[in-house]
Amino acid sequence: MTIQKMKETTFNPANVSDWEQAAIKTLKNKSFESLSTKTLEDIILKPLYTLEDLNNIPSNLTSIVRESKSSSDWLIAQAVTGNTSKEILEDLKESASKGNEIIFYTLDTQHNWKGPELEELKSLLEGHTVLLDVTIDPSFLHNFNNLNGLVKGANGEKLHFSNARTYFLDASFIHKVGGDAVSELTSVLVQADALSDTRDFSEFSERAFVQFSIDTNFFMEIAKLRAFRILWKAFGEAHGIEDIAPIPVHAETSLRSFSALDSNVNILRAGNSALSAVLGGSDSITTYPHDSLIGVNSTSKRIARNMQLVLKEETHINRVFDASGGSYYIETLTNELVERSWSYFLELMKEDTLDGRNQKLIERAEAKWDEELESLSTRKKSLIGTNVYANPDDSLEYQINPTDYKRLAGPFEQLRKAFHQNNLKTAIVPYGILKEYKARMDFVSGFLIAIGISPLIAPENLKPFDLQKWIDEQHIDYVVFVGNDEQTNGLVPALLKEKLSVPMDVAGKFEEYEDWLDAGLFGRIYAGQSLLDKAKELLMLAKKEVSPENA
Repeated sequence: MTIQKMKETTFNPANVSDWEQAAIKTLKNKSFESLSTKTLEDIILKPLYTLEDLNNIPSNLTSIVRESKSSSDWLIAQAVTGNTSKEILEDLKESASKGNEIIFYTLDTQHNWKGPELEELKSLLEGHTVLLDVTIDPSFLHNFNNLNGLVKGANGEKLHFSNARTYFLDASFIHKVGGDAVSELTSVLVQADALSDTRDFSEFSERAFVQFSIDTNFFMEIAKLRAFRILWKAFGEAHGIEDIAPIPVHAETSLRSFSALDSNVNILRAGNSALSAVLGGSDSITTYPHDSLIGVNSTSKRIARNMQLVLKEETHINRVFDASGGSYYIETLTNELVERSWSYFLELMKEDTLDGRNQKLIERAEAKWDEELESLSTRKKSLIGTNVYANPDDSLEYQINPTDYKRLAGPFEQLRKAFHQNNLKTAIVPYGILKEYKARMDFVSGFLIAIGISPLIAPENLKPFDLQKWIDEQHIDYVVFVGNDEQTNGLVPALLKEKLSVPMDVAGKFEEYEDWLDAGLFGRIYAGQSLLDKAKELLMLAKKEVSPENA
C-alpha cells in the first residue's frame, strides 16, 4: 500500500455496542457480564470506559486534585535504620549523600542519644526536612530548637516549631489490619473530625498531615490518593472553609503483599506501589527494601532508594501535575471512592463515640481482610512466589522480622514451616497419555508446592501391585491420582478396591466423588479449592492426627 493510499484510508466509526458484540463473539459460552470485576471496595470494574462514564462525575473533580498540590514533585523519604545511635547517624549521612531528601527517623528505646551524638543529630535534623516519629517519647522533641517537616507522636503540640506539622492523620493503621480503600479514606475523616472538634479548625488544618500505605492494586491506589484530596476539600467546606490549605500526603509502600518467600519479587511490588504513590500525587514517599522481612542490608536499601531516583531522573514524571487525571477509568474510580467514603463517613458519624466509630472501622477492615485472604487461598488473586509459581527450594529457616502489617503471605509461610517440620512425602500418580493429563498434573504440583509440599512423580500407568511396590520403596505417605476424566472414572474405583497402604486423593471434581469417599478415597484437589483449607487437612495427615480408612 502506498503512502497516498494509506492517507486516504478511512475506517467505519465504531460505538460501544459494536465493541460489546465483538467481545461477546470471543467469549464462547460466557456472558458479557463475566468481563466485569468486583473489587474489595464493592466497585464493579467494567471492561471498557468511555467519555460517557464521566457524565455523572463533577466537572471540577480533576481541577480539585491538581489545585491541592503546590508542586508536581515529591520528596524521597527513606527510613534510616540502625541498632545504636552511632549506626543511625552513619546511615542518616550516607542516605542523604545518596539522594535521600527527607530524614525519616523513628525514635527507639535502644538508641541512646546523649553528648556529641545528640548534638550531631540535632544539627542534622534542624538542617533538613524531617519525618520524625517520637511516639514512644514525645519529650524527645525538647532537644530541638526548630524542626521543619512532619512529626508523629507530638499529639498536636505546637511547641516552638513554626515549620513543623504535628497533627498526624494515620490511614496506614486501618490498612495494616486489612482495610480496603474506602475504610482508609473514611478513617482519616473520622480522625480529622475528632481532632478538629476541640481545636480551631483553621489552625488544625494548617498543621495536619496524613499518611497512606500503598499496596499493589495499581489503579485503585492511584484513585485512593486522588480521592483523598477531594474528600479533604469537602471536609473543609463542611467546616466553613471554601479554600482549605493543601495537606501534605506521605505515602509508604505497603508490606501487606510482601512475602519472605521468593523475596526478590518484593522489588516489583515496591516499585509498583511507588509508581502508584507518585501518580496519586504523594508529597513524600518511603519505599521499603525488598528484604524488610528478613533483614535489610546496604544493597537492598540502595535498590529501594533508587526506585524513586529512577522515577524522577528517567521518567520525568515529577514534572507533570496529576499525570493520571483525565483517564476515564481512573476518574471514575476516584469518584466512586469519594462517594462511597463520604457516605460511609456520614454513616459512622451516627455512632455516639469515637470508640464506636473506630470499632466499626476495624470490623469492616477485618471482614475485608478475610475476603482478600479467601481470594488468595482460592487463587482468584495471585501472589507470585507464594500461592502461584512457588519455588519449592525457598527456605524459611531464618527468622521473619515482626511487622505491624497483616500480611497475605503469612499463612503460607507458616504452612511452609509446618510441612518442613512435619514431612508428608507425597507422590502424584499419573495415568493415561502425557498430553491428556499434563495440565492437571502441573496444577496439582503447583497447588502442593504452594502449601509447602514438593511431590514426586510416579512412573505413569502403574498397575496396583507395582504402584504399591513403588510406594513402599519410596516411603510415600500420600498420593494424588491424576488422569483425564475417562481414566479417572475407570481407574480410581479399581485402585480404591485394592486398598493402597496410603491415603489417596483424586485430581478434579467428579459426580462420583461421594461414592469414592465411601469406598476409601481420602479427598480431592481441584481448581477453585481453598489452598489453606486443604493444607490444614494435609497437615493433620502429616502429624498423624487423622486415620483414613485406606491409610
